[in-house]
Amino acid sequence: MESVDARDQTRRRQERRLGRLRRRAALGSALGFAAFLGLAAQHAVGSGKRAAAPTSPPVSRPAAYFDQQGDGFAFDDGSSAPPLPPVAQTNVS
Repeated sequence: MESVDARDQTRRRQERRLGRLRRRAALGSALGFAAFLGLAAQHAVGSGKRAAAPTSPPVSRPAAYFDQQGDGFAFDDGSSAPPLPPVAQTNVS
């Protein structure tokens, strides 16, 4: 049987280990949160720099679909009529 002093000593040792573990977890959480805030601030500053720069409007050019780019496809018989303009997809399944 274990004596009372040995049990108290074991309990104190476990409490010290648990205290160190809790401090490490709290420190790790605080450092992770600080890193997250730093990255968020860096992103906000970087986004602000990019938004302030003048940008040219995007060039509008017609979309070229794979079946409009030339011969060599299995379904291309070469005798088709001129292609119809592409139609936007209106229903997505």
